[in-house]
Amino acid sequence: MEKIEIEKIVKWCKGEINNKNFLPLYINGISTDTRKIKKGEIFIALKGEKFDGHQFVQEAYKNGAIGAIVDKNISFSSEKKFFIIRVKDTLKSLGDIAKEYRNYINPYIIGITGSDGKTTTKELIAKCLAEKFNVRANQGNYNNQIGLPLSLLSFDKKTEIGVLEMGMSKKGEIDYLSKIAKPDSCAITNIGRAHIGFFKNIKEIAESKSEILNNLKGEKFCLFNRDDNFFNFLKSRSSGNVKSFGKSIKADVRGIIIDEGNDFFSFKVNNFNEKFIVNFWNTSMIYPSLISIAFSIKFGIDFDKIKGVIEKFNSIEGRGKVYKIKGVCLIDESYNSNPNSLKNSLICFSRKNFKRKIAIIGDMAELGKFSSFYHKYIGQLIRKLDIDMVISLGEKSKIISDLNLGKHFSDIEKLNLFIKNKIKTGDGILIKGSNFLNMGEITKFLIKEIG
Repeated sequence: MEKIEIEKIVKWCKGEINNKNFLPLYINGISTDTRKIKKGEIFIALKGEKFDGHQFVQEAYKNGAIGAIVDKNISFSSEKKFFIIRVKDTLKSLGDIAKEYRNYINPYIIGITGSDGKTTTKELIAKCLAEKFNVRANQGNYNNQIGLPLSLLSFDKKTEIGVLEMGMSKKGEIDYLSKIAKPDSCAITNIGRAHIGFFKNIKEIAESKSEILNNLKGEKFCLFNRDDNFFNFLKSRSSGNVKSFGKSIKADVRGIIIDEGNDFFSFKVNNFNEKFIVNFWNTSMIYPSLISIAFSIKFGIDFDKIKGVIEKFNSIEGRGKVYKIKGVCLIDESYNSNPNSLKNSLICFSRKNFKRKIAIIGDMAELGKFSSFYHKYIGQLIRKLDIDMVISLGEKSKIISDLNLGKHFSDIEKLNLFIKNKIKTGDGILIKGSNFLNMGEITKFLIKEIG
């Protein structure tokens, strides 16, 4: 973060400061975590389900903070070299500060949203554009009302392009985040059924994702998925230049898969002779690749450099990372799951050339009244696929194993004890479920057991 006058911070968050004797004074950053706070930063006291940051203001001071932003009365002596800024709502103030800071440093912002592949797309775009520009992006999956503002506040005036992922679970969240980020351009990866439990139908999800289009500035360049059923809907909502990506012959940046193995695939792009090799097990990775290629073309990145970035791109832990151990292939998709991503993963998995294909499937979260329907749908889908063994974990996923004469567990340790005695050389094992199940522990267990 650039050094900013406290006076600006007070103005940006519409707060009142208790000790003006410190003005003018600069801050070095803003933190929400007293354990990671650095000298010269401001601590902003956020309230969560399990904590209240107001209880840690004293600790922030001891760890080097020069002030705090609060929205309730706290006991703290104003004689200390420490100031308090009082606001109505600390979470909103964090967003307000980030919004003004974005305008202050004024980088070119690319906004990424969609139901699947946001984090991978964000990472890949950032790596491609970094071949030519100073690029910053969200840290990890910092894509919500706390993470996105903090990511923006980590940029500085040297940042030429910012790539910001925006997540949501309900209506209005993309609108809120995109009003803070004010993207110059955006990409919507797809419209799927993730979080459909918070919506009436998938059309409402499309409408909520399209909120980003209302808050674009500048050229308002948009990139939409031509394979998606909502392409025309999104295009009708855009007031800027629209380009498309996908496998469809109608796509402006069209990917054509030419080869596929157990842990890689290759494709070509229309109008170009270059062959792109992707070291990723699932061919759905073609979509983040095409989005990255589209933005790279737009910003004049050489094709050789794009190819190099895509080929060297490492899958993210929990999001498709492959582990090859003593003849067994573990595919770790444990970070998240929804009907669209699980369906695509299972179809791709069924095409692989393993001696046996074992699918360990956990519950899909946030499906609400649609939960039973989609878990049953997945169970029926597997019956049509070339998958040898199905193991399920959780509560809702029991129907998946029941429909496929599989084995169900509600306890992850019992599942681990069962699967370790079933593994054989040549097996391919897909591990996929929603994050709340901690299915990454299955991956860690199997790595240790097989190794």
